[in-house]
Amino acid sequence: MSEAEFTEQDDERRDDPSQAAEPRRRILIVDDDPDFLVVAEAALAAHGFQVERASGGLRGVFLATQDVPDVILCDLRMPGIDGFVVAEALRADPATQHVAIFACTGRRDLEARAALNASAFDGVLVKPVDWDSAARLLREIVGLRRP
Repeated sequence: MSEAEFTEQDDERRDDPSQAAEPRRRILIVDDDPDFLVVAEAALAAHGFQVERASGGLRGVFLATQDVPDVILCDLRMPGIDGFVVAEALRADPATQHVAIFACTGRRDLEARAALNASAFDGVLVKPVDWDSAARLLREIVGLRRP
């Protein structure tokens, strides 16, 4: 087969919707802990997600509004603006108000749960995160929120 024939076959495959791979779902992780960012990115990428990282709340809001992700995982306690402010800012923006936002926290107390229930978060992932369970949950969420 000539190079031109290979190219034609490749073009035909790209044009055939049945040959197109399902798009990778995008997750933005917002956390000031660089170790958590590295572990979370590796774990979620291994489950087929495309991951972007933000090392703080302000950067997270900026990245989310520049290229809207499918899901946002956001730490609650960060210097500068905390996770509650991040979630409220994203809910106030028409471009990001529909995005699923999950708090990531090590707090397990009832006071923290009550604050989360009254907040702009869709759910919570408790640290240390079970990434296999989290990936299943996130797949379900993006399946419900995206066509």
